[in-house]
Amino acid sequence: MSQADSAYTTSRLIFPGGPDVRRRQFVTGGAVALAGVISASRAERVGVSTALDPVFDAIEAHRRAFEELGRLLAEQDAAERELRRAPGGRRAELEAKLAGLCEAEGALGRAEMKASRRLAATVPRTLTGAVAALQYVRDCYEVSHYPLYEDDGYRLLLLSTERAICAAAGLAAPNGDVGSR
Repeated sequence: MSQADSAYTTSRLIFPGGPDVRRRQFVTGGAVALAGVISASRAERVGVSTALDPVFDAIEAHRRAFEELGRLLAEQDAAERELRRAPGGRRAELEAKLAGLCEAEGALGRAEMKASRRLAATVPRTLTGAVAALQYVRDCYEVSHYPLYEDDGYRLLLLSTERAICAAAGLAAPNGDVGSR
């Protein structure tokens, strides 16, 4: 999702030979699992202040967007199952419902992408924040098998983390952005 340039629609009923459903499986399974594993409250439970570090807000924003998209994709799956079992008289109604759900997926997919870019670009103000950002990305993959970033996203995340570590260590932070490296 973080790298997609399309409308995000994955319904095989709408696009019979269309996009792979694996992304949907990443999100629906992962969003539920991540909800209990990852959040800013996790840092609060161990007595870490999150108020001073913007990365915790970025993590939470992505977690919410990811969960919302996961709920929508689960609703799409349920609507597809219902459509497959529906008698002929209900098909038009259910097809319209599914089309609306698929249309909503584009906006939610873009919101998740925006939240992931914001997270990658946020320079943590604390080492705890840097650890939380890296752990969140790792957990996204380990818990849901969802690779949050590819290529430039990972490079941007590493650059923002490197800047946080340099600031904490009293070292000069690297200049430029991912595109100039």
